[in-house]
Amino acid sequence: MNFSKVGLVASSEFQMAVRTRAFVVGLLLMPVLMGGIMFLQRRAMAQVDTETRAFAVVDRSGKVFDALERVASEYNAAAAAGKGGPTFIPLRAEMGSRSVEQIRVDLSARVMSRELFAFVEIGESILASDGSAQGALAYYSNHPTYTTLPRWIESAVTRIVQAERMKMAGVDPVVVSKLVRPVKATERGLFVRDAAGQLKQADTVDAIRTFAIPAGLMFLVLVSVMTATPQLLTTVLEEKMSRISEVMLGSLSPSEFMLGKLVGASGVTLVFASTYLGGAMAVAVTQGYGDIITPRLVIWFVVFLSLAVLLFGSFYGAIGAACSDLKDAQNLMTPVVIIIIIPIATWLTVARAPDSLLAIALSLFPPATPFLMLLRLFLNPPPPAWQVALSLVLTSATALAFVWAAGKIFRAGLLMQGKSANFRDLAKWIRAK
Repeated sequence: MNFSKVGLVASSEFQMAVRTRAFVVGLLLMPVLMGGIMFLQRRAMAQVDTETRAFAVVDRSGKVFDALERVASEYNAAAAAGKGGPTFIPLRAEMGSRSVEQIRVDLSARVMSRELFAFVEIGESILASDGSAQGALAYYSNHPTYTTLPRWIESAVTRIVQAERMKMAGVDPVVVSKLVRPVKATERGLFVRDAAGQLKQADTVDAIRTFAIPAGLMFLVLVSVMTATPQLLTTVLEEKMSRISEVMLGSLSPSEFMLGKLVGASGVTLVFASTYLGGAMAVAVTQGYGDIITPRLVIWFVVFLSLAVLLFGSFYGAIGAACSDLKDAQNLMTPVVIIIIIPIATWLTVARAPDSLLAIALSLFPPATPFLMLLRLFLNPPPPAWQVALSLVLTSATALAFVWAAGKIFRAGLLMQGKSANFRDLAKWIRAK
């Protein structure tokens, strides 16, 4: 293999990408969009629900409504004092001479006419402690997606019923509430001795250090790869359709052409990722987390980012060479989409139990390794050295195999015009000598 030719292709690929206005705009636009999303989220959270929700209560037990009215009054006072949130107005619904079905129909009509937001039925057995209270509380509304009011009613009625049951059993609710008060644990790390033999106190677990940083690194690799490598598909496809690739293949082999493009894409990805990693470092320093930016973090980030680019870049390059237009390429991209979903769908499970068998298996699965092993490296407990070494060996071997297979597809696909390949054709091209 002539590496000088590979370098020329890589340099050309890199310069074509980073010199475009679209790359610069995209590079600058991404943080603007992310900042805009965060701003909108904060604004949305600040715009809390402040509506008044009036609801009717059919209390057949005769023991709950008065207490519920008091609880609602306390809740509304807290909301008005600064806690925020909607105002809940319970209204007693008298049965009178009406049947159960008739009052349900009447209240439903009042809800549909927007006179009421909802209505609640409290059964006679609500205070029973023998299990017959199940189903004694029902909430009716034509706003099934609004969960604030039903959750509040459920919580408030539960507390009221528990207090009534204690009174009926001759137990003081105040004493019981003190006895069953929950005990909150302070989550800390482990005790260790420093180099001088002094015992170092266990630090309080910081969610940003233990969770947000590893997750942020993983998603930065994911976003960088998914931003840069799909461009290989379009550039290869464009060069194939314009017959530029045929001219290029007169000067170098398909493998050299493919490897050059992958190296160029790696450079583009590193520029993209370095920009955002640098921005993240600046934010970390200003927030007092500057000590987490270590050479170890940067090295592992670059290693797994490069492996991910080789893996997914070879996928996209091969698909571009095998297709005649973007529509056909979308059909062949299904396996890539499925593979990229694996770390997105499982990263939270891995983060919660990084030493579980599932986390180990997923992080040793080469297409997911650049994301999930990077995540595990900065979680506690970290993976043992043999797992990290094995993941590097497996991923490197798989990346080389993918590049080799992509080169075979590249060689056969670039010279094919007017017809797109299917998976059977791809397998045939890979097996061809």
